Amino acid sequence: MNQSVERSIKDQYAFFFIEEDWIIFKDSADYYFETAAKILGKDIQYGKEEHKLLRRNVTKRLYIGIGCEHLLKAIYLKNGFCINRLRKGKKLQNPYPYKIDDIDKNDFKDDDTLSLNQLIENLFKIEEYGKEKGSIEKGLKISKVFRNKEGHVAVILHDFKAQNYRDIERSLIWIYRKSFNEDLQLTFSVAAGEEANFNIKKIE
Repeated sequence: MNQSVERSIKDQYAFFFIEEDWIIFKDSADYYFETAAKILGKDIQYGKEEHKLLRRNVTKRLYIGIGCEHLLKAIYLKNGFCINRLRKGKKLQNPYPYKIDDIDKNDFKDDDTLSLNQLIENLFKIEEYGKEKGSIEKGLKISKVFRNKEGHVAVILHDFKAQNYRDIERSLIWIYRKSFNEDLQLTFSVAAGEEANFNIKKIE
């Protein structure tokens, strides 16, 4: 019974993504990052009053992680690479990433896509970031852990390190510049009195 329920829900989302779908993934990433940057404790309308700051910070970290996954999928698609996962039992001559134009779409699942970890691991095979590769990878890996931890456990205390957010900001600023030719101004407001910033300008 559980399998049939899961199957029916997965079928609602079944889709083989093509190059032009990068636009909606990028738009989604922008939304999650802007929300993560700007959301305040007063925006948390439900739950216990004493947990509003906690919920705000959890939301920020979850949205940063989701935003990073959508952003990387936008990069893959924009560059013509497949984000759908290979069907079980199928083997292709080369490992990921695969060019959409070079594959048989029937070899790939339409209800499952690459994990954030796979996206990070293969990113530098499809995009050249030069000397910023290390800082980009660091920021993305922090984002991945944020999303995974906040999605799987609930804790009252988090050992806050402001530098984690600065590392993510730097990573995203360089990705927006190189992959989308955009100047991203970004500050995730986390510490008391810290002013949020999310602004995108096209680089002429």
